[in-house]
Amino acid sequence: MEFVLFPMVHVGTQSFYDQVRKKLQECDYILAEGVNSKRVWLLASSYKIIRRVKRIDLVTQQEALKFSDLSSKVINADIDGATFDEQWSRLPVAVRMLLFSLLPFYMAYLFLFGTRETLAENLAMDDLPSRDEILDYDETFDKLDRLLIDDRDQAIIRHIESLLESGRSGTVGIVYGARHMRNLLRFLLDQKNYQIVDSEWIRVFDQ
Repeated sequence: MEFVLFPMVHVGTQSFYDQVRKKLQECDYILAEGVNSKRVWLLASSYKIIRRVKRIDLVTQQEALKFSDLSSKVINADIDGATFDEQWSRLPVAVRMLLFSLLPFYMAYLFLFGTRETLAENLAMDDLPSRDEILDYDETFDKLDRLLIDDRDQAIIRHIESLLESGRSGTVGIVYGARHMRNLLRFLLDQKNYQIVDSEWIRVFDQ
């Protein structure tokens, strides 16, 4: 079984998502992200403001990458909404209040001053944590990172293991946020002895 990883970003050009979709058509199975929760919808709402900012001229992944005619291949490999909401309710109240209090200001900043350059500043993601990521680490948000990243990584890893144990063959496209790719790569390379045989760049947008 071959795995093709598609590190995704929340916003990009329509051309970027079209190219991803074209490559997904060649896959036999598609493991996709997606948590059905109102809390996730609120956290991701900041990106929806971008479609109203003409100077940025980008679209969101949700509106641009449709799986309607690929539905027979798609497997939702994310955690379910009830599990997410339960884990969310266990986060420190201060963290939850801080997130939702800062969100309107961030959305206003994007609407008034956001550019492609400001969006691109936080898009870089290597296979190992950068120096800045290590220095910026904050224990206050450790449980939030565990929920948004680690718990969801474990969910898709379980789906990968299920496919491998089924004995099926074919190409599996993994459509997940770029930050999740670190753990997925470690799992496939270190635990399942996979090797990287090819890679290809797809331009998300020009600055």
